[in-house]
Amino acid sequence: MESSLGLLAGGGELPLELLKSAAEKGKRVTTFAIEGITDRRVEELSERVVWIKPLKLGKFLKELKKSSVKELVVLGKVEHREALKLRNLDLTAVKILAGLRDFKPETLIKGVFREIEKAGVKVISPEEYLKHLLIPPGTVLGTMPDEETLKDMQFGMEIARKIAAMDIGQTVVVKKGTVVAVEGVEGTDRCIERGAELSSGGFVVCKAARPDQDMRIDVPTVGEKTVELVKKLGGKGIAVEGNRTYIITPDKIEELCRRQKLPFLAL
Repeated sequence: MESSLGLLAGGGELPLELLKSAAEKGKRVTTFAIEGITDRRVEELSERVVWIKPLKLGKFLKELKKSSVKELVVLGKVEHREALKLRNLDLTAVKILAGLRDFKPETLIKGVFREIEKAGVKVISPEEYLKHLLIPPGTVLGTMPDEETLKDMQFGMEIARKIAAMDIGQTVVVKKGTVVAVEGVEGTDRCIERGAELSSGGFVVCKAARPDQDMRIDVPTVGEKTVELVKKLGGKGIAVEGNRTYIITPDKIEELCRRQKLPFLAL
């Protein structure tokens, strides 16, 4: 097996899914992992792991240049609010931020991409390794929604696409044709918790991609934890963007949604 693939891994299950898929395809991967954020199971699945402190971009770029990596995937959750605090930045991170027009998620990530490509490494989409986690529009996991829930899903997806286009967030919480909560820098789960509190249950969660979604950057992702949270807080359903949302362990999510009678649609 020949190795030239690198992975800059954030939190969550998605980096682990990529490593499993890469192994099945005969790829050995060098993983650049973030202390306190990246799941330590990457060590079991990677050819080599380099641990880096959060926001220490100088160390990361130095290690990247020393490696044999020619293509790099950036994948996994790093909370946007941590970058906004402007704490624990090294000199390289400060220089990158100083050259940006704003601190929106896509702007920040593309700023890092430019530095990676200056080092002679191409940033690629993980789609080749994660196609099995994309579900097409029209897919129903779990049960079919009733008419009112479907109407809220369709309305919520319209709003979610609009906020995603403005790079505000990806998620909205809707109840009876009313937007209850919009995701900002707090992240999906905290947005859902806020929406549940404000709506007292009976809500729908909708998650959308940007209209011109770059599959290398911050692709919407839903896992079992989010499904369980929606059900626990009294939600009536989940809608996502078909072909542009990664569904972690779709078979398990389908089983979970059926068991809990929770509609999950790709629109």
